[in-house]
Amino acid sequence: MLDITRTLMSVKVPTRLDKFELGKQAALDGDLDKAREYLHPLAEAAPYHPAAFFLCQIESKKGILNNCEKYCLTFLAKHPQHAGMRTISALLQIAKGDLNQAENELKIALNTNPKHNRALKVRQQVGWLRKQGEARDALEVLDSKHLSKLSWLKAGRQLKKITPADDWDNHELQAKIAFFHNSGDMRRALRNFDPELIEKAVELGYCTWPKKIQNYVKGKNILDVGCGFGGYAFGYLCAGARSYTGIDPAMLLEEKRMRNKRIRQWVEVPKTAKEIANAIEDIELLQTSTSDLVGQNTYDIVCLHNVTEHLTDIRSVFADISKLVNKNGKLIFLHHNFYGWSGHHMAPHNPSVLDTSNPEHKKFFDWNHISILKELPEDHYLYTNLNRIRISELRELTQEFFDIKIWDHRPSPDSVLQRMTPEITKKVEGILPDITTNELETNAVFCVAGAR
Repeated sequence: MLDITRTLMSVKVPTRLDKFELGKQAALDGDLDKAREYLHPLAEAAPYHPAAFFLCQIESKKGILNNCEKYCLTFLAKHPQHAGMRTISALLQIAKGDLNQAENELKIALNTNPKHNRALKVRQQVGWLRKQGEARDALEVLDSKHLSKLSWLKAGRQLKKITPADDWDNHELQAKIAFFHNSGDMRRALRNFDPELIEKAVELGYCTWPKKIQNYVKGKNILDVGCGFGGYAFGYLCAGARSYTGIDPAMLLEEKRMRNKRIRQWVEVPKTAKEIANAIEDIELLQTSTSDLVGQNTYDIVCLHNVTEHLTDIRSVFADISKLVNKNGKLIFLHHNFYGWSGHHMAPHNPSVLDTSNPEHKKFFDWNHISILKELPEDHYLYTNLNRIRISELRELTQEFFDIKIWDHRPSPDSVLQRMTPEITKKVEGILPDITTNELETNAVFCVAGAR
């Protein structure tokens, strides 16, 4: 009995201070559950205690503000100049939509500590939210049919002053801001503006490629070769293109369908290619080929996005393009490599969806499409829709007509590269003795080439 008593007496029971220090450290470490375990009882007993701040600090960083409001007022009544809790109070005001009060809270915080990192970041957030509000107000003006052209011009200029988010290609509001922010001529931009088509371009994934090459296309006249059904048109205008011409021999001008690039399915769209081209001054969509354009016009930039691998007479197309590019213009293309993991547009598209029990998957995965080429009929997709050009051949062809500025091999993801075994390499080399490992590992090539 005596031994048990001594053991119990030797166990240290955490004091209030111990619990606070343990909870504080847990909060600093980002351990929400542990922080709550130690800090919540202390904060409930005394909302003005520092435990309340550290509890609110970690919860607010985790996006949880529900519990903070009941501590804020009591804590700040005793510690009115506490920069950290003032910042949390500002976040509460943002959640309520009161940006003015949020700015007041941040002003107090930064008067106390001008270098408070979180307060500075939240102040930037408030500024960004204000700009988004201004953008929505300006877009409402543009949506009104009863206001004057002067009002529209003022709204457009307001939008141009706003910087869109870095990922504007994924957000409808940000894409509309980008449309005006990147425009070089406001009156032209207002005539070209169609909010519904911008929304569709974002929804269907047609802003991503133009955004990636935005530095090349801004302020330029664009020719998009192999444009499909015109989906990229507004993506390019949002990226700042002065004008857009899309050509494709297979384009159906009266069709109200377009491929959703995000889910790889065909979907209905509000307007046909013909209706879009007729309605938008700086968009031209033509069911034609490069040879029909030669001698009619020239362009600052000629783009091909995952098109080069489909051109059955690619040399003739490049010869045409060399005549369609302005003296100081550029050719830009992204080429999908046929000699990658599963060819092009053949299932499975990547190892994450590989089903080894699926006979179609077995045909094409792990570079097997190279092995079975001779077994396929002449009317198979790999023969009729893909030129199967080697990367080295494509480079030589590009150099024949243009001066290459950028030739960027983009490797397949690690999940693909890990599947390349010596046995697979040997099997492919038995069919293509001069194939290189680099070519088998390459998923795509990005090229920028200058006109001669």
